[in-house]
Amino acid sequence: MKDIAIIGGGPAGAAAAIEARKLGLGVVLFERERFPRGKVCGEFLSVESLPLLEEHIPEVLARGAVIDRAEFIGRSGESHAFSLPRPARGLSRAAMDEALWQAAGREGCELREGVGVRRAQKQAVTARGERHWILETHAGERVAARSLIVACGRWWALEGIPSPAAQVKSAGAGEWMGVKAHFRGVAGRSAVEMYYFRGGYCGLAPIENGLYNACCLVHRGRAGGRRVAGFCEWIGSVGRHSALDERLRGAAQEGKTLTTAPVRLARRASELDGALVAGDAAGFLDPFTGDGIAMALRSGGLAARTVAASLRQNEMRGNAGEMDQSGYGEAFARASARSYGIAGILRALVCAPEGVQHAAAAALPWLGVRLFNGTRWRGSEL
Repeated sequence: MKDIAIIGGGPAGAAAAIEARKLGLGVVLFERERFPRGKVCGEFLSVESLPLLEEHIPEVLARGAVIDRAEFIGRSGESHAFSLPRPARGLSRAAMDEALWQAAGREGCELREGVGVRRAQKQAVTARGERHWILETHAGERVAARSLIVACGRWWALEGIPSPAAQVKSAGAGEWMGVKAHFRGVAGRSAVEMYYFRGGYCGLAPIENGLYNACCLVHRGRAGGRRVAGFCEWIGSVGRHSALDERLRGAAQEGKTLTTAPVRLARRASELDGALVAGDAAGFLDPFTGDGIAMALRSGGLAARTVAASLRQNEMRGNAGEMDQSGYGEAFARASARSYGIAGILRALVCAPEGVQHAAAAALPWLGVRLFNGTRWRGSEL
């Protein structure tokens, strides 16, 4: 019987596992894929995410590119920029996620790589007043744990717990799609570049080993069902952004073009039937805020601390009854509500006429840092 079972080995799940092990809990961490693996992600690490990464994966983090400013660039090439309050980093998810997974193993977590969980169910109350989870893998293995953290990304489905995937389909939500690719041969700059157009934007940021990550969020109405093959051909037909075309001219794409759809930009439930939900599984924050990775790391750590406190409380009273984990949802809401609120307002600009977009971009030199700070996670440090 483990203290915590964590489903999902990305940033939120790995952070939860590391924090739980620091608190002396027994942890099993499941990841259905095998590392290294890429993800559709801006691969921007804001300063809030750096302390945990510097502590646990310093060598890998040191390979990341330094990013000290943000630039917003219109289709005709007009650019408006602001300096970040403190330097950030660019690092691929393939490198970071694998390193965090290994760090969780060094902390003593039981790692189950390449093992997907099909079902999670709570068992009936025992004579001692305890309830625990039984997880069943796709291979039919059954694993028991006293608590459960779901951190398996924004588009997860798990028998026994209400599925966001099913909820999104039934609600007809998910008007956005994400597309990403890596490039070599892009002239280096210490900036994250946001190329905007009506109905979408493409972020271009340096990562490790001289590579650049290009990641787009596009309204599906703008995409018009165009098939994604090569990244440059697709974004060229969708965005028709001459400045972006010029920036990528002569660059060579490395690896496959990755896509994800539909994308629902909203906060979801952070607690479901007694399971705590962290990272993108608890909500997908607009990529232009640059706080997605930090939010995943912090929510994972918060979930682990909540479970540890609940387990201690139950042990003090002789394991009587259900664990009280209600504080997690309240803390998650306090920490993230402002981020989602401001991002929702700014999202309207993505679909606004280009003249409105240009006017908003012109205000960024004096407004940018305020908006950047306004979309930060407002919870405790890891």
